[in-house]
Amino acid sequence: MRGLLAAILMGLALWRAAADWQATIGQGYAYRLTPIGQVIEAAAPETYASVIGAWKATSVPYLWDPVGATLMSLPLALVLAALAALVWFTRRRR
Repeated sequence: MRGLLAAILMGLALWRAAADWQATIGQGYAYRLTPIGQVIEAAAPETYASVIGAWKATSVPYLWDPVGATLMSLPLALVLAALAALVWFTRRRR
Protein backbone atom coordinates (compact mmCIF):
# COMPACT_ATOMS: atom_id res chain seq x y z
CA MET A 1 0.00 0.00 0.00
CA ARG A 2 2.88 2.37 0.77
CA GLY A 3 4.42 1.54 -2.57
CA LEU A 4 1.21 2.56 -4.31
CA LEU A 5 1.03 5.80 -2.32
CA ALA A 6 4.67 6.56 -3.15
CA ALA A 7 3.99 5.90 -6.84
CA ILE A 8 0.96 8.21 -6.80
CA LEU A 9 2.89 11.00 -5.05
CA MET A 10 5.82 10.64 -7.46
CA GLY A 11 3.43 10.71 -10.41
CA LEU A 12 1.86 13.91 -9.09
CA ALA A 13 5.32 15.42 -8.62
CA LEU A 14 6.31 14.58 -12.20
CA TRP A 15 2.98 15.88 -13.52
CA ARG A 16 3.43 19.17 -11.61
CA ALA A 17 7.02 19.53 -12.87
CA ALA A 18 5.87 18.88 -16.45
CA ALA A 19 3.03 21.40 -16.09
CA ASP A 20 5.50 23.97 -14.77
CA TRP A 21 7.79 23.18 -17.71
CA GLN A 22 4.98 23.81 -20.19
CA ALA A 23 3.91 27.01 -18.43
CA THR A 24 7.36 28.60 -18.29
CA ILE A 25 9.33 27.28 -21.26
CA GLY A 26 6.33 27.54 -23.57
CA GLN A 27 6.10 31.24 -22.78
CA GLY A 28 9.83 31.78 -23.32
CA TYR A 29 10.76 32.15 -19.65
CA ALA A 30 13.38 30.28 -17.63
CA TYR A 31 12.16 27.02 -16.07
CA ARG A 32 10.78 27.62 -12.58
CA LEU A 33 8.81 25.31 -10.30
CA THR A 34 5.59 26.70 -8.81
CA PRO A 35 5.75 27.36 -5.05
CA ILE A 36 3.20 25.87 -2.66
CA GLY A 37 1.88 29.29 -1.65
CA GLN A 38 1.02 30.20 -5.23
CA VAL A 39 -0.86 26.92 -5.76
CA ILE A 40 -2.85 27.31 -2.52
CA GLU A 41 -3.60 30.95 -3.30
CA ALA A 42 -4.92 30.05 -6.75
CA ALA A 43 -7.07 27.21 -5.39
CA ALA A 44 -8.47 28.93 -2.27
CA PRO A 45 -7.66 32.65 -2.05
CA GLU A 46 -9.77 33.33 1.06
CA THR A 47 -8.26 30.43 2.98
CA TYR A 48 -4.75 31.41 1.92
CA ALA A 49 -5.31 35.00 3.06
CA SER A 50 -6.66 33.90 6.43
CA VAL A 51 -3.79 31.46 7.03
CA ILE A 52 -1.18 34.08 6.17
CA GLY A 53 -2.99 36.66 8.31
CA ALA A 54 -3.07 34.25 11.25
CA TRP A 55 0.65 33.51 10.87
CA LYS A 56 1.49 37.21 10.76
CA ALA A 57 -0.77 38.08 13.72
CA THR A 58 0.61 35.45 16.09
CA SER A 59 2.66 36.46 19.10
CA VAL A 60 5.37 33.92 18.26
CA PRO A 61 8.31 35.87 16.86
CA TYR A 62 9.65 34.80 13.48
CA LEU A 63 6.72 32.49 12.74
CA TRP A 64 5.85 34.18 9.45
CA ASP A 65 9.19 35.63 8.48
CA PRO A 66 11.34 33.58 7.83
CA VAL A 67 9.63 30.26 8.72
CA GLY A 68 6.20 30.70 7.12
CA ALA A 69 7.52 32.56 4.10
CA THR A 70 10.08 29.83 3.50
CA LEU A 71 7.48 27.06 3.78
CA MET A 72 5.17 28.82 1.33
CA SER A 73 7.99 29.31 -1.17
CA LEU A 74 8.97 25.63 -1.39
CA PRO A 75 8.40 24.17 -4.87
CA LEU A 76 5.33 21.91 -4.91
CA ALA A 77 6.87 19.32 -7.23
CA LEU A 78 9.90 18.88 -4.98
CA VAL A 79 7.74 18.63 -1.85
CA LEU A 80 5.62 15.90 -3.47
CA ALA A 81 8.77 14.05 -4.57
CA ALA A 82 10.23 14.31 -1.05
CA LEU A 83 7.00 12.93 0.44
CA ALA A 84 7.07 10.05 -2.05
CA ALA A 85 10.68 9.27 -1.12
CA LEU A 86 9.85 9.44 2.59
CA VAL A 87 6.93 7.05 2.18
CA TRP A 88 9.01 4.71 0.02
CA PHE A 89 12.09 4.57 2.25
CA THR A 90 10.18 4.24 5.52
CA ARG A 91 8.02 1.34 4.36
CA ARG A 92 8.31 -2.00 6.12
CA ARG A 93 10.66 -4.44 4.40
CA ARG A 94 9.85 -8.14 4.17
